[in-house]
Amino acid sequence: MSPECLFVLDHYNDYISGELAPEKISRVEDHIKACPNCEIFLGKFTRIHSRTVGLLRAPAPPALRKSISSLLEKV
Repeated sequence: MSPECLFVLDHYNDYISGELAPEKISRVEDHIKACPNCEIFLGKFTRIHSRTVGLLRAPAPPALRKSISSLLEKV
């Protein structure tokens, strides 16, 4: 595994989350253009991340929202 592969592994979460500095984004993107293994890894992780974020953003059921609202009114 090359140093650039290790760099991608160390920074992939921030890259996918959009929290990586621009110069590091360029470094990741330049590397994945040249490394099929990292490109596959990053592609799979991106899909997993997108699905997970989508699940976390699902609306709460009405009964749960009502229950939380009731609790917040008591605070």
